[in-house]
Parts: sequence; C-alpha cells; structure tokens
Amino acid sequence: MDMKEFIKVKEMTYLEYCDYLQVKYGIGLADYMTRSFNKNSKCTRTSEGLIAHHKAEDKMIMLSTKAFAEMCPYEWQLKENIVYCDYLEHLLLHVLICKYPSPDKLPIADVGIGGVVNFIVPELNDLYSGWVTKQQWRINCHKRVENDKDVYLAILKMFIDHVKRERNINEDVLHTSFNEEFGGWSRNDNRKLYSEIDKLWK
Repeated sequence: MDMKEFIKVKEMTYLEYCDYLQVKYGIGLADYMTRSFNKNSKCTRTSEGLIAHHKAEDKMIMLSTKAFAEMCPYEWQLKENIVYCDYLEHLLLHVLICKYPSPDKLPIADVGIGGVVNFIVPELNDLYSGWVTKQQWRINCHKRVENDKDVYLAILKMFIDHVKRERNINEDVLHTSFNEEFGGWSRNDNRKLYSEIDKLWK
C-alpha cells in the first residue's frame, strides 16, 4: 500500500476496509483451518507477499492459532471470512479494529491492540531499521512494503492518536523488536526509527 492508497482508505471503518481488501485481492483460496482446527496450507498466499487475516478478529484475538480458534465458531475460519493483505494493510486492519471493535466481541478479547504492539509493529520496526530476513516467505512479504515507510509512520500516527484518547499507554510501547529474542538484532538497532515514532506522539 502506497501513500495514495492509504489516503483513499484511512477513513473507512474496519468492516468497510475488509470488504475493500476482499475486492482488491479476492476471498480466501480455501478455509483457513480444517474442521479439526488445523491450519490449511492451501489458504496461504505468502508467495505473493500477502498474508491471511481473519475478518472476525474484531470479535476475538489470535484466530490463526488452534487454541483460540477452537473457542470460536468454525464459520470464522471459512474462506469467505479471510482477508488477504500486505504487512501495512494488516497493520491498518488492526488499528481499525482498535477504533471499531465489534459489539459482539468476546469478553476475554482485547481486540486489535495486541496485533499492533505484539506482532506487526515489532517486525516492521526491524524491517524499516535495516533487518534483512533469510526466510523466503518473509522476503516476499517485506518486498511489498519495504519502500513505504512513510505509510508505516502514517498508520502509527492513526494508532497513536486513538490510544492517546482511549487508553493510558506509554510512548515506549512501540519501542519493540521482533528479532531481539533471537539475538543478532536488538532495540538498539532500531533507535533511529524509535526517535521518528516518538515524534508522532507530540
């Protein structure tokens, strides 16, 4: 997603944006999980740099994992409820979940925010700070967004503006690194980017 497209879609609700992406990329190639709640490899499109997102993540977190999926209706795994997206589009989906959580969300689920701060932002922080992955599927996904750091910062600004109004969150919540736990990379490698992100809080 480039800046021109971001400007076009940034005022959409979560469900409107899901519909937009399903028109752009199509619905799931297959159901995300089998009836036994095992992941179905036929659903993947990482060879194209796209990842699969569950539309029902405005109701429940981590629907791509067996433990959480089994607590929910199987229908949420059906191909028509799968949304393909690149990494930046995935980040925007989760920011929009924060803004537009479903009134039917499960009580145990703090939807949206975990996807932002625990999964997507740590990886994109590393990417936009110079980390180069050796995993082919990640290479494919990174190539789609590697030149759109301006869009990344614009989406983070949306997130920050929302959480400043709705939550008591420290600025350093976005000072994260996906690779730090594996060694060879750390938050120190992301310091320059963190300084750019910190300016978005002002």
